Amino acid sequence: MDALQALVLTDAQLRMILSEAARQGAAIAVEALRAELHQSPDDMVLQKLRTYLTDPTSIANPADNWAHSGIIRQLQTAPGGKPKSAAWFMKFQRETGLHACFTRRSPAFGRRREWAFSDIKLAWNAYYGRR
Repeated sequence: MDALQALVLTDAQLRMILSEAARQGAAIAVEALRAELHQSPDDMVLQKLRTYLTDPTSIANPADNWAHSGIIRQLQTAPGGKPKSAAWFMKFQRETGLHACFTRRSPAFGRRREWAFSDIKLAWNAYYGRR
């Protein structure tokens, strides 16, 4: 029979090891939550939409994800680093047919309209694919 190594700990040592492991785990969880809290909900949607536009397989059901005009205008910035203008967005809507797509009222902003990611992707590809 092979000899097994064993570690014998007192009750106090075991408690100390377990509490230190719990402390380190909690510190990691808190740091991850802080990183999420520093992002606004719009920033998270923008990041998700950008990812979806480059990799359509990144979201299982894009029709369940929505973005408003402010987010769409931030997808590509103007030369000064600012979001595209409202006039640009109006032109974008007309030329791509996005204005005719189904919209919903924004749960966060009331009157602001939102479009599904799938419709935004079709419009984006139509607008920038032809240039």
